[in-house]
Amino acid sequence: MRSHTRAALAAATALTLALSTAACASDDSPGTTGATDQTTSAEAAGVVILDDGWAKATGTDMAGVFGTIRNPGEDDLHLTGVSGDLGGRTELHETVPGGSGMMMQEKEDGFLVPAGGELILEPGGNHIMLMDLDQPITTGQQITLTLEFSGGVRGGGTEQDVTVSARDFRGGEEEYVGGDHGGMDHGAMDHGAMNHDG
Repeated sequence: MRSHTRAALAAATALTLALSTAACASDDSPGTTGATDQTTSAEAAGVVILDDGWAKATGTDMAGVFGTIRNPGEDDLHLTGVSGDLGGRTELHETVPGGSGMMMQEKEDGFLVPAGGELILEPGGNHIMLMDLDQPITTGQQITLTLEFSGGVRGGGTEQDVTVSARDFRGGEEEYVGGDHGGMDHGAMDHGAMNHDG
């Protein structure tokens, strides 16, 4: 009787161990990685991470791009430029007080993304500007941007592609500081700026 009980107990233990091993293997299999695991992998690879990146859907020839660029590395990064897949021009912009309210202007020396820190791009603040677009940006459209860094991203590159999704957004209006800015009409430009609703 004891030998039968021991045999049954051994079989049950072996089955439990096999099921536990299979469950662990399925958790680590491709396609089941969650967002947190993907972020951890990105951090381990030493690249910047764009959290909640989005662009303003628009029927005009310009739109803002927003989100949070995180630098998990040990070295400061200098974001010097951005290029996109929509044609036209792409610039880094800051928002500053002006005579008639908040005004935006090109940030020619770019932005610092500190080691272990972040750069927040938001309506009414620092942002990426898509200009002279030859096509509208529709809600839900996926837009690929290439972030350009001086000194390079940890891991050897000097550029990194990111993808943002277009959202409907109605914010306040801003104007450009100064006069002629690339031959554009410099009236108020609604790119989703002052009332940051997300």
